[in-house]
Amino acid sequence: MNNDIPLKYYDIADEYATEAADPVAESERDALAHYFQLLLTRLSNNEEISEEAQQEMATEAAIRAGRVDDIANFLNQWGNE
Repeated sequence: MNNDIPLKYYDIADEYATEAADPVAESERDALAHYFQLLLTRLSNNEEISEEAQQEMATEAAIRAGRVDDIANFLNQWGNE
């Protein structure tokens, strides 16, 4: 676990892992938590999140680009619950 990333983002990453279209490896956990931190920080700052921005954050967090759409769908569903 990366100490710079608050636990709440790991909780979201763990929840995502239970619902992800592709299985999530333990080795992806830090990267996913980092991506959720970047993404949700932008959302809380009311910043627009374009597809390009999502790809940039995915690169920064070191997650597979293929996860970006799956995570967006997860967050949309999560936000609607």
